[in-house]
Amino acid sequence: ANPRLAAPAFARAAIRAGARIEERTEVAHVEKVGNEFEVTTTDGRIFSADQLLITAGAWGQKLSTQFGESVPLDTHGPQMAVTEPVPYALPTVIGVFTKIPHEVIYFRQIPRGNIIIGGGFRSKPDMINRRAYVEPRSIVNQVQQMRRLLPGVGNLNIIRVWSGIEGYTPDSLPVMGRSGKVDGLFYAFGFCGHGFQLGPGVGDVMAELISTGATSTSISPFDIRRFDVSLVDNLTEQTSKAS
Repeated sequence: ANPRLAAPAFARAAIRAGARIEERTEVAHVEKVGNEFEVTTTDGRIFSADQLLITAGAWGQKLSTQFGESVPLDTHGPQMAVTEPVPYALPTVIGVFTKIPHEVIYFRQIPRGNIIIGGGFRSKPDMINRRAYVEPRSIVNQVQQMRRLLPGVGNLNIIRVWSGIEGYTPDSLPVMGRSGKVDGLFYAFGFCGHGFQLGPGVGDVMAELISTGATSTSISPFDIRRFDVSLVDNLTEQTSKAS
């Protein structure tokens, strides 16, 4: 799917279903006051709700920390590129994943003929200005790695490059589920570069959890409490005593 088309389509569908979307609205502070959550924006507006789902991506830990739940989230700017169109010949995704960063490569061809390339070096984003920058060395490396796997691509022209800010957890798993400390609070962030692909399924599962209190799909490995040092230490101590 094309993010430039899919994301607005989901937004329009949400509006048709009764959702209200506030664009260009930066959240400054979140807290629970009595039985309600209050979300304060940088322009001074306050939004209230009985339940709150934090889906702030690379900024998710900034908000979860305000509820006493810290997440060791690292931020990076993955590098992407797209080539000029060529005759369609790749019906599947091709990729190599290794611990050697510059050898990581994946690419796929869309029906129009363009080849979309990712992997390799990531940039360090500017979190203050909310910008992720393209690393020229990464784009050059991507083309070189692609040629190793697909020599026939020859000297294709790169017609567009881009990056974005992504949040990565130490175990490469997202934070997803209910808060371990605050009733009515839920999280879904830190998808380590896979948020767009997983988004529809995540939304479905989180809607089920928030509306019914349970999920038909297990999400226990993604519990935010796995990063609670006091809980981990306590569990380790109990395990040691039991053994």
